Amino acid sequence: MNEVATKAVTCPHCGENASVPLPGGETEVKVRKSIAAFGDHTTVTCSQGHTYWVYFC
Repeated sequence: MNEVATKAVTCPHCGENASVPLPGGETEVKVRKSIAAFGDHTTVTCSQGHTYWVYFC
């Protein structure tokens, strides 16, 4: 059974924590309030309704 690596991130609007799956085990993440024109990313919406983007480096 394969386990998915995850990383804890914090909503830049309200500080609520979330967990996002990583594409690779040692991947760094950058949290942004706005979307960029390119880059591997995922979109997160916290329970307060804030949407933000997590980019994988």
